[in-house]
Amino acid sequence: MNLKYDYLINEKTVLFYGVRNENGELLTHVIDKDDEFLVPMSPVQLIDKSLISYGSSFKGALYSSTQLLGENRRMYPIKIDASLDIWLFPTKSYKKETCIWFSLNHVKGSQQLGLRFTKVFLSYGHTTEIAMKESAFREKRLNAEVLKEKITTNTKNSMSFMVEPKYGFIIVEEKGRYKCRARNKEKV
Repeated sequence: MNLKYDYLINEKTVLFYGVRNENGELLTHVIDKDDEFLVPMSPVQLIDKSLISYGSSFKGALYSSTQLLGENRRMYPIKIDASLDIWLFPTKSYKKETCIWFSLNHVKGSQQLGLRFTKVFLSYGHTTEIAMKESAFREKRLNAEVLKEKITTNTKNSMSFMVEPKYGFIIVEEKGRYKCRARNKEKV
């Protein structure tokens, strides 16, 4: 399988997970659109590298998720880049090598397979079967959707505008000195 050294998580990243090579080194197996390859770093290192290139970090993204979703959850989803619409959620603790990270936008559906297995339908015709109850998988996906909604709402509803103050002081520099006078108290 091909190795990609300069890979960053992007809009075409469908999922990724950790694998060990013949030397015991932890690499990341990536499905990116119609391609699959290995990245010579752990999944968390890949996430961190990608987040740093987008102006954040794994630790910062995880902290944001805990603050926005509440600290009573486990296995938090994270935002990679809101403007690129990249949101990830894990199947297990990110500390476990067998954790799969799914890109929210590429999960098209899920189906229960027996008691403890789930088939996940993904973009580009991909499917994967995971050892997880379907209800647990849906909950993790929902947590990612809630995070996306909260961050999207917070960023869309922020307003920036300047209002000329009606009262206060006007400070003007004249001949190298500052003069302070009261603003007219009449309505502007």
